[in-house]
Amino acid sequence: MRSHRFLSVSLLTSCFALLFAASSAKAQCGRNTLGYGDVGIVANNPFHADVVVTPSGSAELRSPLLQRPLSVARDTQGRVRIERVGGEFQHDNGPETGSKVREHTITICDPVAETLTRINTVNATATIIHSRPSAPSSAGLRSIAPRSFCSSRLPSARAAAHPQVEDLGTQIIEGVEAHGERITLPMLGAPAGEESPNGENTSELWCSDSLSALVLRITGNTKTGTKTTLAMQKIERTEPDPALFQIPPDYAVTESVAEPRERRTPNPAPNEQP
Repeated sequence: MRSHRFLSVSLLTSCFALLFAASSAKAQCGRNTLGYGDVGIVANNPFHADVVVTPSGSAELRSPLLQRPLSVARDTQGRVRIERVGGEFQHDNGPETGSKVREHTITICDPVAETLTRINTVNATATIIHSRPSAPSSAGLRSIAPRSFCSSRLPSARAAAHPQVEDLGTQIIEGVEAHGERITLPMLGAPAGEESPNGENTSELWCSDSLSALVLRITGNTKTGTKTTLAMQKIERTEPDPALFQIPPDYAVTESVAEPRERRTPNPAPNEQP
């Protein structure tokens, strides 16, 4: 068993890691999960690809791209693996004292085992989060027609809340056909009917129904000119290496059960009794 203590060279990276861990504790990955990240949970549609993040615009206005995606894979069983790269850490003891290592975080959504596994390569640990059992369907309730991954991810699915949605048509991206939509949202503080002094935030999404995945995401701000592009590249529609979905044998493993999701109770109307 490897045991090293590391000193983060970035306080922001450490804070982000804590937030990511907190959100992961509530994550569910079960048989009814539609998608994980930008990838649909579907069987018999394997692929693997690199993920390239490209920022542009003023360097001072860019948000730090911590835990940026590096690669993604889905096997025939429908398991989805996303690998992210974070900040640099430095060994502070042992024979490797002073050397630096780049943090890699791997998350694996397994709809068959109904688990979400998070692997950290820096401290050689893995956490397996088991989904909570789903409540049985009530008799007599009308079944809901299944939705495709893209229909749930594209902005038009939320058009009632965000009316500024533009259909961008279809195009071939990295060898797969994708449908694109752009949503535009004014920054807070703009008077009704007037242009926002802080510009508008735009989000452009391109989703492939055949791949069941978002292959391109472009976000930006019209005033600052900053833009971030997150794109799948080198898409290979073949079975990924099975070893990618395994925890290394010398890693320390802990297990837990996902926390129940909080349900918000609507406030009663003024004329209603609690």
